[in-house]
Amino acid sequence: MKKNLFKQIFLVVLSVCGFCYAQESYMSDFYKGNLVEKKQVVESSSAAGDSSIAIASLDFSISAYDALSSDADFINLVETSVKSLTAGNSKGKEKIISEKLRTIFKIFNNSKIKVAVIDAFSVFQSPENLYLVNDFFYSKMQKSQEMDEALLKAVLFMGSYGNSASFNMLFIADILDVWPSYSAILASSYGGLANESEKEILQFLSTVPIEKKILILKRLDENPKVSKKICGEAAENALSSVIYNIEGAKPDFSGSKLNLTLVCLQVFSDTQWTRAASLIASCFNGIKQEYENGNLSDEDFSSTIKNMASVSSSETSSALSSYLDFLNKQTEKNLPPSKALVLSLINSLGEMGDKAAFDSLLYATYLDYPEEVIAAAKNALAKLKW
Repeated sequence: MKKNLFKQIFLVVLSVCGFCYAQESYMSDFYKGNLVEKKQVVESSSAAGDSSIAIASLDFSISAYDALSSDADFINLVETSVKSLTAGNSKGKEKIISEKLRTIFKIFNNSKIKVAVIDAFSVFQSPENLYLVNDFFYSKMQKSQEMDEALLKAVLFMGSYGNSASFNMLFIADILDVWPSYSAILASSYGGLANESEKEILQFLSTVPIEKKILILKRLDENPKVSKKICGEAAENALSSVIYNIEGAKPDFSGSKLNLTLVCLQVFSDTQWTRAASLIASCFNGIKQEYENGNLSDEDFSSTIKNMASVSSSETSSALSSYLDFLNKQTEKNLPPSKALVLSLINSLGEMGDKAAFDSLLYATYLDYPEEVIAAAKNALAKLKW
């Protein structure tokens, strides 16, 4: 038994000695070799599970930058050294490796090296590494520089490992159309961060003009990664800014404010944001007035009615029932409304199912509406809840 124990200890010591010898041999070969040979030594040592040569190569790369930065073999050595650092061969060295990687990222402008370092940052994660990538992206965004391989890698990294600062930068870049051809990639990256950045979204939304509010709401609503809660909250805040803009003043739905209101109603419908039910009902008269003033098409007003009704409330039902009653009376006077409009109104009341709409729907079945409208009114009556 003692013999076996001694044998095991001897084998362990022999193994350690062998590793140390191999490490010394690799280090010697690295410092003796030319740039191509240095690269080969880094690859061999890393394959053997030793990161010390790759780390030494980073030190060499930093010190030799001024003299060799334009040399292709030197660039290949640096890239290989960065790629050779893995979680498996670098345990216990993560902090020092991160520091060296950040230095490499700062001093090398080569896109391939920056891509390699950002990839390494996904293994050696730290707040400092993320800050550096955020800063790199922000600098490029400020100057509207061309989207290259390194910048695209930064976008993807920020989307996977980013924070609220990452979200702000990605989101603003998309809203400002800094890189319009990459809007989908930006949206995908910030979409995953949006749900932890509600405060930032609402704050940004409150500071931009109406045209940008509209764009923001559309981008959020179209993004499958953004929660319905975020979309609903944003739309509610935006619509409140229209309705309660001046205390005591009548809401103004003219011009761009009308467009913003319609987008908000679409978002409420898409997200089924029931918390905004009262807010939705309070919009109807103002939107109706804009329609009657010729500022809204039959199609858009019909679509708006459908959106309003999809977030059902007794207030909205009452407003729509009253409007159908008005249209019925206009029809009696030989002033029939648009068929699309009255159909939208009748179908919406049927979907809402509020029995308060009974009289106006029944009234419609006796008027000189097209047969399609009368059939829709009868169908809506059958859907009312009693």
